[in-house]
Amino acid sequence: MSWSLSSEQTRKILSNPSFRELTAARARLRWGLSIVTLLMFFGFIGLISSASSALGKSMAGGAVPLGMAIALGMIAMVVALTGYYVRRSNTYFDGLTQLVRRECGR
Repeated sequence: MSWSLSSEQTRKILSNPSFRELTAARARLRWGLSIVTLLMFFGFIGLISSASSALGKSMAGGAVPLGMAIALGMIAMVVALTGYYVRRSNTYFDGLTQLVRRECGR
């Protein structure tokens, strides 16, 4: 089985509307999730630099400081965003990929 594409096959795939929809949708999701993640991390860094004393205080008298709780929340959020990306990829993007393969004969 050959995995190389001829220039005609490549041109056919690149001009396929489903392929364009697939690449645009993936790019939008990838950039959106990246921006959310970067905002969280840089926001946390900004919080550390501007209110570090507040982050060291315990939450409601407990043993866990506020900064640790926020950091754990950020990790949980990144795991949730990754799960969302995988779910979206396994449902919507895989369907579009199969459609492109059918339409382009691969």
